[in-house]
Amino acid sequence: MLTTNETRISELFDELVPMSGAAQTVAGEIVRAINRICYRNWNDGDHLGVGYGRETCNPAGRYLSAKCDGKVAAMVKACWGVVDDTDYDALLDLLEGLVLAYLDEHPELKTTPNTEDMWDYRDKNEDVDAYDEDEEEGW
Repeated sequence: MLTTNETRISELFDELVPMSGAAQTVAGEIVRAINRICYRNWNDGDHLGVGYGRETCNPAGRYLSAKCDGKVAAMVKACWGVVDDTDYDALLDLLEGLVLAYLDEHPELKTTPNTEDMWDYRDKNEDVDAYDEDEEEGW
């Protein structure tokens, strides 16, 4: 069963995010980024700053930190590196709520043209699953 935040994010995703690629509006790209983080957690167990989540989630987390207010950025930071699934799930729900509140406070973002892709926030040195690197070195 979806939480209220998950339902709202899903509705905004359907409204604002294209089938592929970056969204046309800033609000759409914000929704795309939060959805990416949550989707990777629900479907694959990826966490911000942990294992494969470094590759799949970190750029989206950096995008949210850069584009939203300090509350969202602080919550992204709080989520970063959390390994425990129960704790991470609770933090993600809070993050979704803060992102939704930010979008509610800034309805103009639904019509503000987007010129960036959340993947532009990838850090090639940091966004690598260290487990894969260790495995490759052993070969």
